[in-house]
Amino acid sequence: MKKVILVSGLMLFSLFFGAGNLIFPPMLGYTAQSNMWTGMTGFAITGILMPFITVIVIAYYDGGVEFIGNRVHPKFGFIFAVCIYLSIGALYGIPRAANVAYEIGAKSIIPIHNTWTLVGFSLVFFIVVGLIALYPTKMVDNLGKILTPALLIIIGALCIGAIVNPEGPVGQPHGKYEKAPFVSGILEGYYTMDLVAALAFSVVIVQSFKLAGLTDSKKIVKNVILSGLISAVLLTVIYFSLAYLGITTSKPGFENGASILTYNSVRLFGAFGNILFGMIVILACLTTCIGLVNASAAFGMKKFPKIPYKTYVVSFALVGFLISILGLDMILQIAVPLLTFIYPISIVLVLISLFAIAIPTHLKVAYILPTISTLIISVLEIFNTFKLIKPLNAVYQKLPLSDLGLAWLFPFIALTLIGMIIDFIRNKKQTQSSTTAS
Repeated sequence: MKKVILVSGLMLFSLFFGAGNLIFPPMLGYTAQSNMWTGMTGFAITGILMPFITVIVIAYYDGGVEFIGNRVHPKFGFIFAVCIYLSIGALYGIPRAANVAYEIGAKSIIPIHNTWTLVGFSLVFFIVVGLIALYPTKMVDNLGKILTPALLIIIGALCIGAIVNPEGPVGQPHGKYEKAPFVSGILEGYYTMDLVAALAFSVVIVQSFKLAGLTDSKKIVKNVILSGLISAVLLTVIYFSLAYLGITTSKPGFENGASILTYNSVRLFGAFGNILFGMIVILACLTTCIGLVNASAAFGMKKFPKIPYKTYVVSFALVGFLISILGLDMILQIAVPLLTFIYPISIVLVLISLFAIAIPTHLKVAYILPTISTLIISVLEIFNTFKLIKPLNAVYQKLPLSDLGLAWLFPFIALTLIGMIIDFIRNKKQTQSSTTAS
């Protein structure tokens, strides 16, 4: 079982570590400079700790995304789960992974770039994704034993090269990391959206232990925690190494982490650097996409078991392929309102579920009140983003932290506390009534 834990931990790392995770830390380091450690600590809270907590929560309840949504209402739980799997699956996560693999990875290797190269690359990409995802019993081995070590070796070579041969000394912070590095880091980790991905990937990890023959729920949770720790440690080491690469990049003018990584790949490894960087991005996107297809197919099987698993895999891969060839800009336009809607709600449900594990009382109102308020605020944020209803936009803009996209935070804290108090009083009265009746 120790081997399964290790391989599952490596698989979980590879599922989380997509292209976005690759390019955020170098840009953070490049901008934060001497404040990198403070900024990356904030990044680690939302980019590593929160997804890790999500994995534990889902494993503990062993009910997946829909289960925690059902605490609000069964219909809400189903709709919420569908939205999650659409956003991280066929409508956004899957095609985005393929498109980013092409735009950032393949373009570093392929000399010709046009619509047909995108179509050809996406076709090959999804054939590989489909072939690996078709066999979930072998997926742990394929990801944990083959693709993840390859990804770690390539990233390690780049990071070690930057540490041994830094381009320049650490400079002064600028931009948002000059005055508020910790908060800026928290928001940067928030924007990775890894907590939403964790809602789906948790099911894949739990499934891997069940396929290994483990049936005891407590042992599954314990092993999931250990696998999650392996993934979290690897993510921490890689993220901080990539951030260090950013702070030692002295050339000015970089606007994103992809450019910083490409520049350092060529600086450290010459012409081979482009190939190296391209391989990192493609592998990172490939492993993430395989996990998304598998998780989405597993959810489909759970809700509509008469449809074969292979049909789901082929369908998600095909839809992902068709949307990926529309281009990254179109994919982002599709995804923005959906992600704006579900991400704050996901955080709220995960945190309340964590409280429910720690607090020895049945929570109901504590789920409903903050979820409803977060849902309303998320809708207001969508209206504000697209400038749809001016009076409502004015209401949203007056909410605390609305400029950071965190307008839901203070209402969540207040209403969760109120809900817990109400639940405690109700449960106490019910206990007293039962005692009196007996």
